[in-house]
Amino acid sequence: MKKILLSLGVIVLVGAVVAGVTGAFYNDTETSSGNIFVAGSIDLKIDHTKQIYNGVDCETCSINLWSSESTQVTGGTGAFVGGYPTNAVALSVIHPNWIQEITGSDAEWIWVTDPVLVADTTNGAQYTFKKSFNWNGGVDGITLDLALAADNGYKIVFNGITITDQLGTETNFGALVNTAAAEALMLPAVQNGLNTLEITVRNKSGSNNPASNPAGLLFDLTIERPGEECRNDSSFQNQCRLWSEKDLDGNDQFFNFDDIKPGDTGTNVISLHVYDNDAWACLIVHNKDDQENSLLGPEINAGDTAILGNPSGLGELSNYIDIFTWADTNGNGMYENGEIALGGPAPLSSFGSLASLDPSTEKQLTATTTSYIGLSWCAGTMTVNGNDITCDGSGMTNDAQSDSFSASLTAYAEQVRNNTNFSCDAINLDPEVENI
Repeated sequence: MKKILLSLGVIVLVGAVVAGVTGAFYNDTETSSGNIFVAGSIDLKIDHTKQIYNGVDCETCSINLWSSESTQVTGGTGAFVGGYPTNAVALSVIHPNWIQEITGSDAEWIWVTDPVLVADTTNGAQYTFKKSFNWNGGVDGITLDLALAADNGYKIVFNGITITDQLGTETNFGALVNTAAAEALMLPAVQNGLNTLEITVRNKSGSNNPASNPAGLLFDLTIERPGEECRNDSSFQNQCRLWSEKDLDGNDQFFNFDDIKPGDTGTNVISLHVYDNDAWACLIVHNKDDQENSLLGPEINAGDTAILGNPSGLGELSNYIDIFTWADTNGNGMYENGEIALGGPAPLSSFGSLASLDPSTEKQLTATTTSYIGLSWCAGTMTVNGNDITCDGSGMTNDAQSDSFSASLTAYAEQVRNNTNFSCDAINLDPEVENI
C-alpha cells in the first residue's frame, strides 16, 4: 500500500511541474479588428430626355421671369421674422433715385416687407429672392437677357453656380446694371428640366429712415429659342416636361394629353441610372383609372353602354392606346437594328410593366451607367415590322370618345446578385417605390 501511495504522489507532483512550465512558452498574437458587414444599396434616378407628339419635339420656346409678388424669399439675415419661404411684396413707394421700370416688362420693385423695416436700414440686412422654371428641349442656339437693379449690393446664383457677387458694392441704382458678364456665365448654365435663379440683395447700413435708406430688387430674365417653328404647337409645348437625372417627386409627368384623336402618335425616351449595384428594372403601370365621363351619341351608336369598360374603370380609351418599348442604345428615340424589344406592342390596358429589364429580356441596369428606354405609343393599332413602327388610327372606334385614362408609372429596381428568378410581372409595389 505504501508503494502505491508513493506512486500517486509522484504523478501529482509531475503534473504540477508541467503546468508551471506551460506559461513560459514563446507565443505571438495577430488581431484583425474592425471586421464588418454592410448592407448594399440601390439608388435609382430617372431622366426624361425626349418627347415627340405627332412629329413635334417637346421644347420650351421662351421663358420670361420678373420680380413680382410671386417671387419667393427663401432666407435672410435681417429683422424679418415671418418665416421662410415667404412671398415677396411689391414696394408701394419707389425711391425717386431708382429706375422706375424695365421697358417692356411687368417687373416691380420688391422686398420682404413694405415698407422696409426700420431695423433693416441699420443692420446690413440681406435677403435671397428665388424664381424657378422648367426648360425643355435642349439649349443649343438659345439667347438669354437679364435686366437688373438693386439697392444696394447683389449676388446672383443660377442653378447653384455663383454668377457674380456684388454684395459689398454700394450702388444706389438709378439705372440698370451692366449684366453682360453675368449673361455670358448664365447662358451655358441653362439646363433641361428645372432651373433656379436666386438673387441676394444687401441693404447697406445708413440712416434709420426707410424713406432715405430704402432697399429693393428689380429684375427681368428672358430666355428664348430662335425661330417660329417652336411655336407651331403651343398647347403641347406648354404641357410637356423634360428633366435631367433626379429622384422623382410625385409631380413629374411623362404624359399629359387632353385631346387624343385616332392616329395620334408619340415617342418618349426615359433613361434610368442605378448606383452602387447592378439591378433589374421595370416601368410598372398601376393605379389605372379608365373613365367613361359621358356617353355621347357616337359612343352609344358604337355599342357603348354605361356598364361596359375595363376592369380599371368604365372607359375604353386604354384599350386603344398601343405601347411598344425597347432598349434604346443611343437614346435617340428611334428603334434601330440590334436594339432589344422590352414590351409590346400591346394595348395600355394589358400592361403590368411597360418595359421589363429582367431575365425574360436578358437586360439589366449596370451600376453607374445610363440605360435608355424608348417608348412609342399609338392611338389605334400599332405594328412593328423590322425597325418600322406604324400606327393605324382606324382601330380606334367611337366608343372611346370623351373617355379619359390616368395611371401612375413607377420605375422599380431590384438587385441582380442572388436574384435569378426576378420577374417584373411579379412585383408587388410598396410605399417606398418612386411614383409619378
